Amino acid sequence: MNLQHANLFQGREGFEVWHGDLASSCGTFHVEPPAAPINRFRGAVTALDSQRSHIEGARITSNCSHVHRSLRDIRGDDKDFFYLVMQLSGEALIRHSDQETRLGRGDLVLLDVARPSDFYFRGLSDQVSVILPRDEVLQRFREPRLRLNQRIDARSAIGGMSAMLMNQLMDNRDLASSEAEAVLDAILALLRPVLAPRQDEPLIAPPPALMTKAKAVIERHLADESLSPERIATAAGTSVRNLHRLFAQHETSVGRYILERRLSRCAQAILQSEVKITHIALSWGFKDLSHFSRAFKSAFGVSPSEYRGRRG
Repeated sequence: MNLQHANLFQGREGFEVWHGDLASSCGTFHVEPPAAPINRFRGAVTALDSQRSHIEGARITSNCSHVHRSLRDIRGDDKDFFYLVMQLSGEALIRHSDQETRLGRGDLVLLDVARPSDFYFRGLSDQVSVILPRDEVLQRFREPRLRLNQRIDARSAIGGMSAMLMNQLMDNRDLASSEAEAVLDAILALLRPVLAPRQDEPLIAPPPALMTKAKAVIERHLADESLSPERIATAAGTSVRNLHRLFAQHETSVGRYILERRLSRCAQAILQSEVKITHIALSWGFKDLSHFSRAFKSAFGVSPSEYRGRRG
């Protein structure tokens, strides 16, 4: 692989710069410095040249002992993608999606930035991480669930060919966008037998950050009568199909969830204010007042005016 690092950062100041570069490229992580004194730190983060290679990601080198991404980090980030990691040198122990995986030189693994992760290293480790937009991966696999954190052995036929293509993707700066996309398609096609779930495997729950993000979008725009699954999916960084699938796995639908949230806000306003019920309904996104009245009575067992009469 010809992707060259600049000189490795060293010492305490180098560690701080490296940590910031890691967050910019891959998201928020908490990092334990190497077991040795901090002045022995060595590391670098080199972002892939997306304008020339048409892919995003980074080469990450360090002698840190532990890199961790928690649920709090995930909630504070706007990152939402899969990332394909290839170990270039050194060894790594990865804990992700309730599974522990060891990577050696040339091994690959698919991870989800919206799930907690722990990386443990001994000595100097060198990895390359390629960012894969969630929608593109799910569309290619046509599957809402993937076998994350499954080691793809560099010595296997699939692992060896995938690693060769990964190297070609990094090394050939003159690939056209369509050519780079074709190489990436070939890599994902090779990995599909390893990453697609077996029929007897239980469904892996969608990343909690994605549902949290979708609900936050709905809350921000709840009063907007034009709020739609398309707008929610775009703002949450997923596809409409995946958004519907996500809510279905929580035994509801996007429309039903929006309706329930609007009715809840209306009920609260009816009890806590003297504002006309018609105005409350319109202000929370209801265009059809007859529909509002029917939905309210179905949810609360009484009409909106009878509900207001319960104040005492």
